[in-house]
Amino acid sequence: MTEIRAHAEALRAHVGARGAPETREIERGALRKFAVATGDPHAAHHGAVAAPTYVAALRSPLPPLPEPDEPFRSHLHTNDELELHAPIRAGDVVETTCELTDVFVKEGRSGPMLFTQVTFTTTRDGEPVSTVAWTEVQYG
Repeated sequence: MTEIRAHAEALRAHVGARGAPETREIERGALRKFAVATGDPHAAHHGAVAAPTYVAALRSPLPPLPEPDEPFRSHLHTNDELELHAPIRAGDVVETTCELTDVFVKEGRSGPMLFTQVTFTTTRDGEPVSTVAWTEVQYG
């Protein structure tokens, strides 16, 4: 499908685009809700310290990017790659910035599939806390 390839080309022109940094305070209640929702039994993750996968919930917005002429039939979140540098605790103030880091097309059984990777970096007092590479796939 040429639409996927054309859209990939339009997006490739924006690789490196970053959204505005988003600052947030880590709330004890949010940590607890995340632990309950993910079935995390570790007591510290129920309010004091973020579970390691909590960093995926800190995604901030990208700047506006080109949209396809028609929505794709399927959109899936396929993969996260987490790099953890320091624990996140209730009361921390963190800043997250998102960047479009990769766009590519692979051929699947049903035709071309568009993969996009967004990397979001979280810092505390200017020091890295985590880096998450979030990959999604769309197809026609």
